[in-house]
Amino acid sequence: DMHPLDAAEESGLDRKKTAQDEHGLGYCNITKCCTEVCPEGIKITDNALIPLKERAVDRKYDPLVWLGSKIRRRST
Repeated sequence: DMHPLDAAEESGLDRKKTAQDEHGLGYCNITKCCTEVCPEGIKITDNALIPLKERAVDRKYDPLVWLGSKIRRRST
């Protein structure tokens, strides 16, 4: 989900979990307040937060992912 050259996973750091749990990504909304005040003009809401939230929701609530996890669990 992060940059393909990011070596965080190799060092044991889970950036998604850190972003959601420690930095409050789950509480961030789409009001774009951070984009409005960003001195670099980075559109973090559109380019990172919304896609990351969409992927998290897709994995948790997608019926095909749910079915696949049930099948995998049953076969082990």
